[in-house]
Amino acid sequence: MVVDFRETPRPERTDRRRAGAPACALGAEGESGAKTASAPTGRAALHAQPLTSAERWLIVGLFLYFLLQALMRATGAAALELDESELAVVGQWWLAGYTNQPPLYVWLQAATFRVLGLDLAALSVLKNTLLFTTYLLTFLAARRLLHEPIRAILATLSLLLIAQLAWEAQRDLSHSVMVTTVAAASFYALLRWYERPSTAGYLLLGVLLGLGLLSKYNYVLFAGAVLLTLLTVPRGRALLFDPRLLLTLLVASALVAPHLVWLLGDPGLVADLPHKLDFGQRTWLVSGLGSTLVAMVDFLAPWWVIMLLVFRRDFLRAVAAPQHADLEFPLRRYLGALLLLLAVLLLLGASHFKARWMLPLVLVAPIYVFGTMAASALTRARVRAYIATALTAAALVLAVMGWRLHDWPLPAGRQALAEHFDAVAEQAREIGFENGLIISERLLDAGNLRLRFPGSTGWAPRVNGAALTCAGGDLLVVWDTEGRDALPPELRDLLVDALGVPPGEIDAALPRAFERAAARTDTSAEPWPALLALPARLGPDCHWTDGVSGSGVSGSGAAKDR
Repeated sequence: MVVDFRETPRPERTDRRRAGAPACALGAEGESGAKTASAPTGRAALHAQPLTSAERWLIVGLFLYFLLQALMRATGAAALELDESELAVVGQWWLAGYTNQPPLYVWLQAATFRVLGLDLAALSVLKNTLLFTTYLLTFLAARRLLHEPIRAILATLSLLLIAQLAWEAQRDLSHSVMVTTVAAASFYALLRWYERPSTAGYLLLGVLLGLGLLSKYNYVLFAGAVLLTLLTVPRGRALLFDPRLLLTLLVASALVAPHLVWLLGDPGLVADLPHKLDFGQRTWLVSGLGSTLVAMVDFLAPWWVIMLLVFRRDFLRAVAAPQHADLEFPLRRYLGALLLLLAVLLLLGASHFKARWMLPLVLVAPIYVFGTMAASALTRARVRAYIATALTAAALVLAVMGWRLHDWPLPAGRQALAEHFDAVAEQAREIGFENGLIISERLLDAGNLRLRFPGSTGWAPRVNGAALTCAGGDLLVVWDTEGRDALPPELRDLLVDALGVPPGEIDAALPRAFERAAARTDTSAEPWPALLALPARLGPDCHWTDGVSGSGVSGSGAAKDR
């Protein structure tokens, strides 16, 4: 991308204080006199101006990039990651809750499956649509705040240098991708509402608040930091104390209520949620502080390293500098409020944070940095070097993703796992399974086998399959044999109590299942599971009760993301 600075002039500044304007301009750190929620006047914002050619190239380039990512995954190895396997299983049902994660991503994925079918395209299209939307909304928010096209472009391209968003989100994240998209939408809607509050704006914030809570529970930190930020500025308090805020709360409550009722109906699941933060599990203050710092540094890497290399001391000055009044929202206070909330969690005993949990929280960090960076720091050479680095990073992600997903003449990537599950599916056919119900101890097995038997129903003990039904057919049971010489008790109970399989029939088939697993374990690159097939075992009205199917939900959850 070649940026022509002649297309992106910096608009003429107006010093509000020197001109006698009140100090309550939007987002000024020293505001002191806002009495109403009406938008203050100021110079024309960039978002009201037509897109420059550089901005149009940015949007087109991002669209093509994520289109390539979607095509790469859709045509790649038929080996589902852990999150993808979970979606292939739980996406069969419409429920208020599925695992220890909120259900919004599952709902969208289930709808996509019903349109495109159960395949890799359905998985890749949804994820890359969400990622493109995240980048686009971040650009629109930056354009609204920064008033210079080049700064908005640089802030948006910075997302390509955040590993959790550029790489991990493509590799296997699901709920974290969903909450990041909703957070980006929330931030952009917040800026519009902050500048020109309206009843529609309050309603939209309510919708986004509800969707955020249905995306991932760490959205609470994002919403909490925004609330604290608004409470610290007169304009924010005026907006919060507007009676229309009740509309926001009512809409959000209506959206979240069904899931909340389901969640509170499982005390074990509720009790398990704090364990994700290891409350009281370790030397909380030391380990929690270290975990938080590592998560923040890890999340922003390698972006902050590239910023140091390209902009050097100007980057550090921008981080430490007070927010410029031109930034029409107090981003510095938001980041401070976020740190305060993390500190409160540490004091409450949290001792474990993961880098991906930061995705919706500090997505605005590049906007803040480029908003406070001195104009003299944005030289032509530096800007071009930064853009080239971001585009190179995107190309590397595409190349490495292609290596993992396709059978290129390089060391095996996901092809090896795809071949493994192809072989497992072939053995299942050899022992009599064609179509029916797949019950697996692991979601990875259940999802990958359902992909290979698309007409079948898949299930694993740690997901909610309330009122699960299957229209007859064969029964396939899959489990890990390492360190075991019997069928796992939870699977045996399901077969006997829920599906009415006689214990004698199970015991008679087990020795051969273990023999097959032992014979393939030494020659397989992946751990070979035991397969127990019972052809034509299921009746036309095969089903089990909610009590049986939901019994495993309150365990450790289904996947690591999240």
